[in-house]
Amino acid sequence: MNSLKHLFALGLVLPSIAFADISVKEAWIPEAPPTAQAMGAFMTIENSDAQSVKVIKASAPNFDRIELHESIEENGMHKMIAQPFLTIPAKGSLELKPGGYHIMLIGVQQPSKAGDVIPIELTLDNGQKIMVNTSVYKRKDMMHKMPMMKGKSE
Repeated sequence: MNSLKHLFALGLVLPSIAFADISVKEAWIPEAPPTAQAMGAFMTIENSDAQSVKVIKASAPNFDRIELHESIEENGMHKMIAQPFLTIPAKGSLELKPGGYHIMLIGVQQPSKAGDVIPIELTLDNGQKIMVNTSVYKRKDMMHKMPMMKGKSE
């Protein structure tokens, strides 16, 4: 009985770990040619918490490495810049989309096709991990998601 009291007392002393209220919507990846060595993952990450959180890492099976990126246009040239983290603002959201922030899946070990689901694990700066089942779509099925591709042929 004494040990039960000690465990209860210990529970009152140890700080509790509070995780942010994070949700992910519309996670998708455009189908890439079988020889592609990189793919982009896109989604909207929502934060209902009163504090901002950062995605500090992403991981997925069947890729050599995963990086957090931002696409920018500079002097008429498009380039991708690796980011150390992506911030999801308090009571806000961050949209990962073509031409902006995204997750870069590099070194494809097993090609994916439309209909596949790639699990991506996001790690936040508070230690929280979020598993995101990311659907692979044919490019023609994603035209509404990719405004820069409208009017272009496959």
